[in-house]
Amino acid sequence: MGEAKYISVIHTITNKLVTAFKLENDATWIGKEKDELIATANYCEPGQKIKMIFVKSYKRNDDKFIHPYFRSAPNQAKLKNNMSGESNEHKISKQKIYDGIYSGEIKINGEPINKEKVDDIYIEYRTARTGYVIPDVLIKFKEEDIKYGLGIFIEIQLSKQYEEETLVRTYSRVVDGFSGIWIWKDDLDKEYNLIDRDLKIKSHRQLLSELDKEIENKFIERINKYGNIIDKKLANFRKEIWNYFDSCYKSFQMESKRFSQNEINKLEVENKKLEELRELSEQLDLNSWKKSSIDFEEFTENMLNNGKIKLENSLKNLIKEQVNKLEQKCPKCNKPMKIGKAMSGYNWYCEDFPLRCDGLIKEVGFNES
Repeated sequence: MGEAKYISVIHTITNKLVTAFKLENDATWIGKEKDELIATANYCEPGQKIKMIFVKSYKRNDDKFIHPYFRSAPNQAKLKNNMSGESNEHKISKQKIYDGIYSGEIKINGEPINKEKVDDIYIEYRTARTGYVIPDVLIKFKEEDIKYGLGIFIEIQLSKQYEEETLVRTYSRVVDGFSGIWIWKDDLDKEYNLIDRDLKIKSHRQLLSELDKEIENKFIERINKYGNIIDKKLANFRKEIWNYFDSCYKSFQMESKRFSQNEINKLEVENKKLEELRELSEQLDLNSWKKSSIDFEEFTENMLNNGKIKLENSLKNLIKEQVNKLEQKCPKCNKPMKIGKAMSGYNWYCEDFPLRCDGLIKEVGFNES
């Protein structure tokens, strides 16, 4: 089994992602293949800058047509062959479907893809404006198509996946404006070629309608389930907050009582001294003596205000701790991270993953519920 090819790089002059399809089919990119091109971050070690070379389409001596791709320039470091968590079989499958779409050997509802309508063909391209919805293969149109919407996604799933997860992942792509299809292990031969070279893809409107009907009851059931879970979590959180508040309040009461008692004791000592002075003043008949007094109400109010400020600061620190647990920064570039679904589970991904930064944190303690 041969290794899959690299079909997208970074054009250093514009700092944009450019694909092999663009350099061969887009008039605005044709001729720029001699500009400096570098590998995307997901195929490099941290801090690496690997120069790439564009290889145009050509026919081999055995008449096999080779589609355009990129390879590392001479004397450059070796590229990582696989993205994190991806099998070589999965990568080969994506490459063969990409090549088949590109050449027209793989048809969509009986017809090869019209390259005049295609803006680009991607492998691993993020479609969603937020989050990490990344189809294996994506055909993106120049303009919205009346039948297929913004483009066509093709997902390859070689391992088991629950029906509900397939529905949710399909729905997330369809609501972003794309039509598509899932390719399963049984749809491929031993060499990971499609057995049926004609993909039957429903229209975007039909997919959206069917998914809405099929997912509605499950979605409502799931929302109710999540609602119950959230209610329990909120109840537990309220309980924790109340316990914390109650503990702080009791501690404050004890501290206030202790502080007040100490001050009262001091006042009693002072009052005793004053009484002694008054008696001495009467004995000496000193009419100029001024009686000393302490405003106890003012003192008590100040003491309570200081206690409230202390309690308020404690609650703010607790809430800040809870919020910080929901945030994560990329360990490599310090940009915000988001949770995405990988084959091995849920991970934190840098917002620039996988093109300009490959920062991720594996196996986070994230419960989909």
